[in-house]
Amino acid sequence: MIGVIADDVTGATDVAAALSRSGLRTLLSLTADLGDHAGDAAAVAAADADAIVIGLKTRSIAVPDAVAQSLAALAALQRLGADRFYVKYCSTFDSTADGNIGPVTEALAAELGAGIVVTTPAAPLHGRTVYRGHLFVGDAPLHETHMREHPVTPMLDSSVPRLLAPQVRGSVGMLPLETVRAGAAAVRAGIAAAAASGIAHLVVDAVAETDLAAIAEAVDGDVLVAGSAGLIGAIALRRRASDRVMAGPPTGRTAILAGSCSRRTLEQIARFRESGGDAYQLVAEPGESAVALAEGALAWWDERPDDASALIYSSSPAEERDLAIPDLGALYEQTAGLIATQLAERGLRRMLIAGGETSGEVVKALGMRTAVVGEEAALGAPWIHDADRDLHLILKSGNFGDPDLFVDVARSGESR
Repeated sequence: MIGVIADDVTGATDVAAALSRSGLRTLLSLTADLGDHAGDAAAVAAADADAIVIGLKTRSIAVPDAVAQSLAALAALQRLGADRFYVKYCSTFDSTADGNIGPVTEALAAELGAGIVVTTPAAPLHGRTVYRGHLFVGDAPLHETHMREHPVTPMLDSSVPRLLAPQVRGSVGMLPLETVRAGAAAVRAGIAAAAASGIAHLVVDAVAETDLAAIAEAVDGDVLVAGSAGLIGAIALRRRASDRVMAGPPTGRTAILAGSCSRRTLEQIARFRESGGDAYQLVAEPGESAVALAEGALAWWDERPDDASALIYSSSPAEERDLAIPDLGALYEQTAGLIATQLAERGLRRMLIAGGETSGEVVKALGMRTAVVGEEAALGAPWIHDADRDLHLILKSGNFGDPDLFVDVARSGESR
């Protein structure tokens, strides 16, 4: 069984979608606190799974906390029968000079006795490629994209080895594209040579799905690999597919809660509003509480027609963010969690949450533990079903989905 540890919940749904797309029965857990007893719900669900993904919220917390939570997730996956593990991080390598990608990977490698860890953020399906160790988003190097202005993890370099090196104690190496294009045997030989020279973290080039396939074949049998959803999807394709049919959500109105300030999410908000969709923007005043913000948004929601989907968002371009309000992002995230909880209590069964931090706060507020991965609304953004609440969610990374995603999801609830 494959066990995946993801550093945020939208990343977890992205990788769960890749596994499910490859035909594997995939269980998504939103907590590492599972599987302690053979009869608990997680253990029962895991018995029928080919892969388990644990989505944490460790991307930007303190390094010791991220490491501790990731080790707890590893122990839980081992209890549930996983024997091969994957560290899933964002395909834009979201991190700081301190971590958390490197420290988490290194701690898991030490726990598992892995001598060298192959890693690549390449995900060609999402337009993320790695060449000569440099990460590209479409045609642009990472540091020339919108990620340069990320409010939490601004990415000012495109070289993955240079980004990773300050985060780890072990040495970092790079395997070039020409080796990858020579095939799995050449990649395997390159990995062995790097390990023999003392390399602990090996960044591998990949610009196409065939490159990921060669890397996946080369790491067959490796206990630990790291990367984005791209490589684990290629690894999953080498496993025997199940005959499970992925379920879709029920019909009904959809609440869209957007907290991401990414360019794509801002485009999706604009398209939704241009299409005539009802939208409410959260705008905090100094000293205003999350409870007050949520009450205002919910009062607005309750005035909408019972069959009308609607958007509630705090997203804004960088130049419009009010820097005078401390911890504004955390305030909006807490507000989204309160809104989602109240909407679920009102009986709403469909929600789309945009943004990794926002999604993490929403699932925490809802008390979600496990969910079954269903069909994808967009590449890397599947519907997931929380059976305890009978709630269907999309947890969308800010950059995912085409500009019409919000419009299409809202309309799908009316037409299914």
